[in-house]
Amino acid sequence: MNRELKEVAEVLGLDATLTTYVARHTFATTLNWKDVSVEVISQRMGHKSIATTRAYLKRLPNKVLDTVDELL
Repeated sequence: MNRELKEVAEVLGLDATLTTYVARHTFATTLNWKDVSVEVISQRMGHKSIATTRAYLKRLPNKVLDTVDELL
């Protein structure tokens, strides 16, 4: 999966490393920005613990966020 994401980044000319880890953080952060509750985000991500979800909600480096903003 990470190999495919790397290829997507190359095709799109993105100067960022896309991985499943980054994708999951982006998914959680985007829902959080849209005021989706942590409980719902946790459920959608398949987490058994909200503490795990909260770890995903920590800020990503600005370079990654800027790249994601360009895509959205």
